[in-house]
Amino acid sequence: MPVPSEPVTLAAPGAETCLVVARLAAAATDIPLSQVLHARRLDRRCASARALAMYLAHVALGLPMTRVAAGFGRHRSTVAHACRRIEERREIAGWDRYVAALEDDARRLTLSASAGGARG
Repeated sequence: MPVPSEPVTLAAPGAETCLVVARLAAAATDIPLSQVLHARRLDRRCASARALAMYLAHVALGLPMTRVAAGFGRHRSTVAHACRRIEERREIAGWDRYVAALEDDARRLTLSASAGGARG
């Protein structure tokens, strides 16, 4: 599928954190980072990977929904919808374990990134 070239540039507060979880979601879902961060919805798989990234930013890392929305170039209601979708799927045991592992990874990655920034 050709992807329209309208990548999102993450320049909002919390954008660095959003980029970390976007990379994690991209790797976990095998969706290119450029598509996870794309300004348009694209297909269902891209939108689901983006929803997962937004969920991780809000739930695992505690970013307010308004910051997550700004970081992904979306509206706050889009982030709320994404979080509800991911949370509803957590009723499925395998999905819950998968998301829990990604939450742990997100926390670990942001801690190591902030520790690295504190040293330099």
